Amino acid sequence: MVELLAATSGALLSAIFISAGSLSYRGKKNREDVVTLITKVELMSDKMDSMHDDMRDIYARLNGVEIGVASLKPKR
Repeated sequence: MVELLAATSGALLSAIFISAGSLSYRGKKNREDVVTLITKVELMSDKMDSMHDDMRDIYARLNGVEIGVASLKPKR
């Protein structure tokens, strides 16, 4: 009877520790996934800021070209 109780207790403790380990692993994996996603979002945000600055520069140059072309056109 004692052996049966010890075996049952051992199996129950093993199941508890395995479940806790699995939950811990999943929690760690989820944290890693969140950090990865945050890093990627920040990288995309930086690239969008850079593209915004580039577009602003392009439109400023186009405006300068347009003003130059307008000044070269003969007036009627």
